[in-house]
Amino acid sequence: MNQTKKKCTCTVTVMLAIANPRPDGVHDLVSLVSPVNFCDDLTVELASSTDSLSCNISAIPTDSSNLVMKAAELFRKKSGVDAHFKFELFKRVPAGAGLGGGSGDGATALLAVNELCGNILDMPALMELAAQMGSDCPLFLSKKSVVMRGRGEQIEDLDQHAQDVIESMKLMIFKPSFSINTGAAYKRMRENGTYYIPKAEAENILSSWLKNPSLENLPLVNNMQLAAFEEYPQLKSALDGLKRNFSIPAMMSGSGSACFAVVNDIAEDKTALKALCDYVKSALGQDCMTEFCL
Repeated sequence: MNQTKKKCTCTVTVMLAIANPRPDGVHDLVSLVSPVNFCDDLTVELASSTDSLSCNISAIPTDSSNLVMKAAELFRKKSGVDAHFKFELFKRVPAGAGLGGGSGDGATALLAVNELCGNILDMPALMELAAQMGSDCPLFLSKKSVVMRGRGEQIEDLDQHAQDVIESMKLMIFKPSFSINTGAAYKRMRENGTYYIPKAEAENILSSWLKNPSLENLPLVNNMQLAAFEEYPQLKSALDGLKRNFSIPAMMSGSGSACFAVVNDIAEDKTALKALCDYVKSALGQDCMTEFCL
């Protein structure tokens, strides 16, 4: 085999609780993250001498700063295999959205190059390489919903019941034309000082849900969105409107600016789904991206 094609999933962050910064300046978090079937496509084939990456989106970097290219380099160093690869990436998941699209692309590239070279690295070795690319990259290899703690490097699997509940979510994901600068959002959180959630409180919220997981009591917490609302009040207005007009849960995913609404109650009603999409575009602009994961 000299070519393989892969789907690169993204994630939504069902819970993101950020605690006060530690003395080293790092923020601890308690987070619940789930892969969803909103995907980029990655085609990989063996190349003769150098790695290359092409992408349908011109703004996406195709040099060594892209995690797809970094995956190839890490794989060679770990495996000792002198192989190079031609990558073709078709992106649907927007960059700078808080959906982990770039991390998903990089982790999937690891799986692809390993497959093309005869699966010479086992999953623990691939997990180790993924962690070097980013704290959220390993979860794209397991393709399971997980709890993330610390800086995001501490990963805990859910039990099967909780996993099933999360996987039963039906979503509308949407992203306005603007993106959230994560560094600036953290700066606003530090300056405000009241947006943080104590770790003990965050653990209690998560523990309560894990004891009785259901869609009705999802721990939809994201205190980073409070900082985002300072800069983009229209985002808060749109989310409030979804809850008020459609009676459905809605929240920013991770560092944003992508958001999601849980649409299980109206997933079979095409008229309601269209009205939902129309409302989002009227609130955030006709260029707002919308995607249903049903």
